[in-house]
Amino acid sequence: MELTEVDFWDEYWANCKLPNIVDVSFSFERCLAQNLKKLLVDCKGEVLEIGCAPGKWLAFLSGELGLKPSGIEYSSAGMLATKKNFELLGLSYGTIWSGDFFSIPPAREFDVVMSLGFIEHFTDVDEVIGRHLQWLKPGGTLVLGVPNFCGMYGPIQAALDCSIVEKHNTKIMNLEYFSNLDQFNMSPAFIGYLGSFEPDLFIFPKHLLSPKQLMLKMLVGIARRVRRARIFDEFNNSHISSYILAVYKKG
Repeated sequence: MELTEVDFWDEYWANCKLPNIVDVSFSFERCLAQNLKKLLVDCKGEVLEIGCAPGKWLAFLSGELGLKPSGIEYSSAGMLATKKNFELLGLSYGTIWSGDFFSIPPAREFDVVMSLGFIEHFTDVDEVIGRHLQWLKPGGTLVLGVPNFCGMYGPIQAALDCSIVEKHNTKIMNLEYFSNLDQFNMSPAFIGYLGSFEPDLFIFPKHLLSPKQLMLKMLVGIARRVRRARIFDEFNNSHISSYILAVYKKG
C-alpha cells in the first residue's frame, strides 16, 4: 500500500526550478554525492532511477561515471520536469516512463537500479524491492536510499507537521532492515548512515506557525549555517544521521 498519492507528487514537482543539479554546497547532497561516486565507481552501462524527478541524481551519475540514465516517475509533472531538466542540461538519456511503478512491465535489464527516497512511501517494502530487482541485470548494482526519521528527526518533524512522518514507513529506517534482506539473491556492498545532522531534512507547514514551531524554525536556521562546515560530514550514527544508504550486488 502506498502512503502518498499521485496528487501529492504532482503538486510537489509542478513548481520545481530547472535546471536542477546536485549542489555540493548543500551538506546532504555533498555527502550523498561523495558516497555514490565512491561506491559506484566501477559501474558501467545504464542506470535506472525509480522515482527519478527531477533527474538531478541521474544527471550526476551520467556526468561523473558516464552511466546512461533512464527513469520511472509516478507523476506526470515529475516526468515532464525530468525530461525538461535533461534537455536544459544537454544530457542524452534513454527512456523516462510515467506511471505506477507496479503497472509498468520490466522491459529492460539495467546495470544499476536506484531509488533515493522512494521505498519508504510503501507499507509492503519487500515487494517494492523485489520489483526493483526485476529491472536489474544479474551482477548489477542495486542502490536504495531512505531518509532517517528515527532518532532525533521523528519527534521534531512530528512537532512541525506530523502528516509528513505519516507519509513515511519509519519501520524500515534502521540498518537491521537493510542487513536482513536474505530472501533476495544479492550481497551487500555497503549499508550505513550518512549525511550527519541535516537541518534541511525538516519540512515546515505552510500555514501560520505556532510559537513552538517558530522557535524550532529559528533553531533549524542557526543549525543550517553551522552545518555548512564539511568537518561535520563524517559524524554519523542512528541518532543524528539524516540518511541510510544501502548498495547491493545482484546474484
